[in-house]
Amino acid sequence: MVRAWTVRGGQFGEREEQALDEGVVIAGWEKVGDLSGCASIADVGDLLKRAYPDEPPATVDNWKHQLWRFITMEIGDLVVMPRKFLAVVAIGRLAGGYEYRSEAAPGFRHTRKVEWVRPQVERAAIGGDLRDSMGSLLTVSELRRRDAAHRVETLAQTGADPGYKGAVDPPADPEALEQEVRDEGTRQLTARDLIGLWGWQRRTGDVIDLVDQELAARGLQVSPHFTEVQLDGLITASAQESTLTGEAAPEPAGTDLGHTAARTSGEDLSRHWRIGSLPFARDVVTIGFDEPLSRAITRMVQGDFSQLPVVNRNNVLRGVVTWESIARAQLGNRGATIAAALDPHPHTAQEQEELFVRIDDIQRHGFLIVTDGDNLVLGILTASDLADQLKLRVEPFILLGEAERRLRRLTDRLPVDQLPIGSVRNTRAAGKYLTLGQYPEVLRDDACWALLGWPYEQDDLVRRVTAVKNYRNELAHWDMDAPETKTEALTETKQLLSLLKLIDHDPRP
Repeated sequence: MVRAWTVRGGQFGEREEQALDEGVVIAGWEKVGDLSGCASIADVGDLLKRAYPDEPPATVDNWKHQLWRFITMEIGDLVVMPRKFLAVVAIGRLAGGYEYRSEAAPGFRHTRKVEWVRPQVERAAIGGDLRDSMGSLLTVSELRRRDAAHRVETLAQTGADPGYKGAVDPPADPEALEQEVRDEGTRQLTARDLIGLWGWQRRTGDVIDLVDQELAARGLQVSPHFTEVQLDGLITASAQESTLTGEAAPEPAGTDLGHTAARTSGEDLSRHWRIGSLPFARDVVTIGFDEPLSRAITRMVQGDFSQLPVVNRNNVLRGVVTWESIARAQLGNRGATIAAALDPHPHTAQEQEELFVRIDDIQRHGFLIVTDGDNLVLGILTASDLADQLKLRVEPFILLGEAERRLRRLTDRLPVDQLPIGSVRNTRAAGKYLTLGQYPEVLRDDACWALLGWPYEQDDLVRRVTAVKNYRNELAHWDMDAPETKTEALTETKQLLSLLKLIDHDPRP
């Protein structure tokens, strides 16, 4: 079975041109001599230990796996070489076995013959998940998840990625994640599955800090950061160590395919809402640059859209048409083409941008087109989307505040000396309001319950107030995942408020 591999062309792309000109892929590790005599991965490890005696055992272990892959890749396998400073990748097919070129410059001696089938495939033509896999920090890594080999084969033949629609199974535990990144260079999973490795379901501030610390302790990073996408959004875990490439110099951050610069340790991600953490329309209707303007108008009317992104054949954003730009084109007799009505400077945002910084832009323009680092259209965030999210996120706090206000008013009539002894009585004796967490204790007290005279079952009310108290405690932590996602707790809060309203009548004006 044909397999697919990524072989990078150096820290700064220094081996790329020679690789393409000579029809080879080239590995680094300039201090290691001829590997032709290595019959096992252990033999490769022995050579590395002698060549790099000061390197940590974990680094040498990683390097030996990469070099063993390089010398044992089968003839006929596919290889991908991401171009360092170009928005393309080169795809070829292995045509020869391992060769050691002793006369070549250091760092250019380990080679394999390659027939470059398609040397310039636009990155934009490759699905984001596969691009991220190709962005591994490792010099040599296998592309094997999410039908990668088949997709690379199709890219080599047609220049188009058929994509992948299946599910992404998570690693079994944090140790499995670490091992898979060490073996393969990257591991993709959803933000939900990532935090689930440590037993969490929601991204509170404490959870974000914990997962960040755990990842750092294991030498891992994720891109995009798991706060920048929706819970079921895909992220890619990779190693933090640039030494895993086996190159001599440190890599400049954020220049390679699918790889973004690591954030400074002082940045407090748990306090930032991101564009990507909000739900927004991802199945975006677009229009091609060469299509007639009448087709754009038809799509906008049918979909009740106020704008339509204009893209090239690979879904790269080239501009936008709006009702305003169409009107200007028609009033100015510019013609009936997309070009005549094109606004070439659309208002865009990337998923990692802070939401609150861009709210004014969303309100002013009515929308932001969400793109990735290669300017591919990912979706549209509209002012209407923002308003809907505001309602969903504010409603739980309004309901909780109203329930607490009515509980306070209903229990204020209880004499202090009739309250349960302890923190509840002390709080009221000090002239302070009870907290929501103290009301279950009041309602659980039989004497207090008798004085209240509510027409409900005592145990049921205690259970409801306790559930609402727990819900409030969850929301008290910084949580970028919408509170309404806990629908059972929200329903419980609404039901409690309905019960309280029946016995606590607001005064008439």
